[in-house]
Amino acid sequence: MSVTYSTTLINARLNGVVTALGASSSLILKAGSATVSTIALASPAGTVDGGVLTFTGTLLDPSAAATGEVNSVDILDSDGNTAISGLSVGIPGGPQEVIISNGLNSTVVTAGQTVELLSAQIDGS
Repeated sequence: MSVTYSTTLINARLNGVVTALGASSSLILKAGSATVSTIALASPAGTVDGGVLTFTGTLLDPSAAATGEVNSVDILDSDGNTAISGLSVGIPGGPQEVIISNGLNSTVVTAGQTVELLSAQIDGS
């Protein structure tokens, strides 16, 4: 039997995540274990509504650190510790939790390329 939580409890849990991330968290786009791009999140890192945490911030890395095919996303807290890992990443129109754009409609990023975070959400259900 699966457990179902009320939206109020889901929102409380997700708001706890936002609090735990602290004042200067970041979203890390990864190719395997390598960091390809880092995007600063706002303070607070996101907003919670209807059981969904939506991340907010500058939403842009003007110069990717490395070249690679981005295949996962981690969220680091203000101390640089991994708080959330393994988020899926894709391009516009995809069902992934994190949607990016590099101007080429691809998750392959080249060092120095601008990477834009179009959306990032965690469904708390």
